[in-house]
Amino acid sequence: MPISKYSQLDKIVLGLTWCLVVALYLWPQVSKALIVSVITGIVLIITNYKMEIHKYHLFVLQFCLYCYATTFWSMNGYFTIEKGNTIFYTLIIMSIFYSYYRKYDDLTILIKIIMWAGYFVVFYSYFFYGIDNLVYMDEGSDRIQNAFMNVNVIGMLAALTVIFHLYFTLFEKFSRTIFLVIPAIIVIAATESRKAIIMLILGVVLLFFFKMRKGSHYNLIPYLKFFITVFLLLIIIMALSETGMFSGATERMNGFIASITGEGTVDSSTSVRELYRQVGWNQMKETPWFGIGIGCPRILAARQINRNAYLHCNYAEIGAGGGLVGLVSYYCMYVYIIVKEFKYVKYEKFSIIILIWVMTKIITDWGSVSYYSKINYFYLMIYFLHLDLMKKKYPQIK
Repeated sequence: MPISKYSQLDKIVLGLTWCLVVALYLWPQVSKALIVSVITGIVLIITNYKMEIHKYHLFVLQFCLYCYATTFWSMNGYFTIEKGNTIFYTLIIMSIFYSYYRKYDDLTILIKIIMWAGYFVVFYSYFFYGIDNLVYMDEGSDRIQNAFMNVNVIGMLAALTVIFHLYFTLFEKFSRTIFLVIPAIIVIAATESRKAIIMLILGVVLLFFFKMRKGSHYNLIPYLKFFITVFLLLIIIMALSETGMFSGATERMNGFIASITGEGTVDSSTSVRELYRQVGWNQMKETPWFGIGIGCPRILAARQINRNAYLHCNYAEIGAGGGLVGLVSYYCMYVYIIVKEFKYVKYEKFSIIILIWVMTKIITDWGSVSYYSKINYFYLMIYFLHLDLMKKKYPQIK
């Protein structure tokens, strides 16, 4: 739907939603809660909020309650309650937006809000770090440092932005601004984020796969086109990896690959992250079912690695803190979404971007901790809103 077709109230809420996404990414933790609360308060006042309970609320609430439950056997109840409060507060915030956007029969605008918020962060990065520091990196240049936000988060948001823009170009014929992906890719290279690179490559490959398999399943031509496209993408990636701009990212990726294959030199960053994950797996062997309390693995890291930090892996973090029950409690949401969206993918092209989005998120969770991130629950809100919409649109599909 063109933006001109929205009512004045819709435009205000859409603008506030864009501000919410930017605030969730851009602002420091101290001021973020205040800004998010103010934005949500305005939306609550100007909209006709109706309290309803849907699967989104139930899925998130059950995980939140499990977080609180782990307080009873937690190594530090304060850390556990802190995480539970964060998730519960986020659920309240997102419930207000969920109630408003549930009336929409097209959620494309929410994807565009995230995409344009992503471009805002990308260009803010140029302003903050300076064009020279981002564009003219050479082999001897260091990776840009964490400043206004974590560089891995910047890279992953830029990768998601490129994936969204390419989706709109391939499936919605929205190609007039496709040139904007170039500065976004440069930012990804400057962050040298392996998660962002994997996310970008996987997202692009899956987009072309879904695009080319449309039509008869018995026609080999789409699959041939897909493999040719992947081959060309590999050539482009190999060519870019030889340039000075991508040399740092290439070196980090080589270290990551070496950690998997056992051949080559594993860089220090990969080694440290593997050590964090091992701390989590070792604890999970000792407390496999219920863990030591959500939020408490940082205690293990402080004791065993002398670093008071999370375990840099969502699976290890939840597994150590909440055990197998915690992992099931959290990831059952994503399993449910994937199973349902696969049923709708042949009817709705929007299901394609949801599936790609969720699959890249599940993979990048191996290198990041996201279970208490507010933006994570904003994304979950969109996934479940789409499932609600599909249920109304295709009641015959169970």
